[in-house]
Amino acid sequence: MRKIMIVEDETDLREMLNLIIRKEGFETLTAEDGDDFLSKIDDFQPDLVTLDVMMPGLTTREILDKLKEKKTKPKIILLTVVRYSEEEKQQIFKMGNVIDYITKPFELDDLVDIIKKHVQ
Repeated sequence: MRKIMIVEDETDLREMLNLIIRKEGFETLTAEDGDDFLSKIDDFQPDLVTLDVMMPGLTTREILDKLKEKKTKPKIILLTVVRYSEEEKQQIFKMGNVIDYITKPFELDDLVDIIKKHVQ
């Protein structure tokens, strides 16, 4: 079974994503911020991570930099409220293992499709 880790500080969204992704047949684990994520990743060893860009604590860049020190190297999908320019998109895909992003608000089906595209 493919493993997906959901990193989201908004409790309701985190729980909803967990239920939806689990219903699609994935094993899931959640984290409420970057420190929580980094403390759980090596034990869970996810294939893919959905990572909220705007959370308290560590910045996305700091999380991705610290992820380089971990043994587990999952694919990353960023969840963001920011609409990026083409130049910014190119920079994003150079950060760590970032393979895609989706802009909030998003359709749950769209996120599930993106996840399936990258882990099947």
